[in-house]
Amino acid sequence: MDLTALDHRSREILRFTVHLFITTGEPIGSRTLSRVTTQGLSPATIRNIMADLEEMGYLFQPHTSAGRVPTDKGYRFYVGTIMDVDGDGLGATERKLIYEQMRPAEGGVSELVQRTSRLLSMMTGMVGFVIGPDFRLSVLRHVDFIRLGPARLLVVLVSAAGQVSNRVVEIPEELSGEDLEQCARYLEDQFRGYTLVEAHELLVLRMQEIAAVVNDLVRNALAIAEAAFAEQRTSEVHVEGTGRILAEPEFIRNIERAQQLFDTLEQRQRLANILNACLEGNGLQIVIGSEARVPDLEGLSLIGTRYTDGNQELGSIGIMGPTRMAYARHISVVDYVACSLSQAITQVGERELNH
Repeated sequence: MDLTALDHRSREILRFTVHLFITTGEPIGSRTLSRVTTQGLSPATIRNIMADLEEMGYLFQPHTSAGRVPTDKGYRFYVGTIMDVDGDGLGATERKLIYEQMRPAEGGVSELVQRTSRLLSMMTGMVGFVIGPDFRLSVLRHVDFIRLGPARLLVVLVSAAGQVSNRVVEIPEELSGEDLEQCARYLEDQFRGYTLVEAHELLVLRMQEIAAVVNDLVRNALAIAEAAFAEQRTSEVHVEGTGRILAEPEFIRNIERAQQLFDTLEQRQRLANILNACLEGNGLQIVIGSEARVPDLEGLSLIGTRYTDGNQELGSIGIMGPTRMAYARHISVVDYVACSLSQAITQVGERELNH
């Protein structure tokens, strides 16, 4: 964005307009701004500046004689060049709350992820979301089998971070309990330390290599692994706070839009695809309204970032809400919670490895 597009007076008027609109939700007029700006400008001068800002696409007037409200372009300029994030950081009480909520849990990564979405929603009043780790990209630590019937087997895969994936596969009826135990140990020895994607690629090579080798144990083990490792899992999306966002004035006044948003939030896999596309890139991402280029997110902003297990990215967390949101504070919340979640998952992984 061209940082020289606005002079000092215009930047201040835009900053106060966005700030006041975020605070009140009401269109901002020139008389209101004349009482809060530091330059002592008259309402008439401010009206001229606001008209210029409207012509440049930073503000718009909902109807004649009303004040102005920010456009997506206005919010972007505010977020990118005006807002002082460091000036609105988290207090000691909020940091303590996050620390307590992000302690490693007995339920492992799944419980942490669910707890995180609730925490984000509670602290921001927006929809909090967490895209859970894709198990295919998690490092395999343990393999176990549970017989469900003569020819059915539950394959239990445990990642280094404590995630658990279960898959039912068909097996030859003649396999004994001892055979299955040996198969499980073989798979764990061969594929521990690989992601599921890597393990499946290695598995294909192994099956080709042993085509001429008579080894029933290896054949059976790899056949079971082929069924379990090839599973095309999708990341789960945990969403909290739908009721909060639908209670915002923007949606109370537009029932049709509220219903469309509710439907989008309920279609979790589609939502995961949308969020992943919007949050591509390194570091914290802020997507404002039309920037997402997705009709489902019209009138919404996203603040999100990735979380890790200390070595690799696992998924995304963040919030979504009306474009009229407290960007400075919400950015601080999302960033701090993401760091805390990454630390907690890393601790869970270290604890699992030591068991």
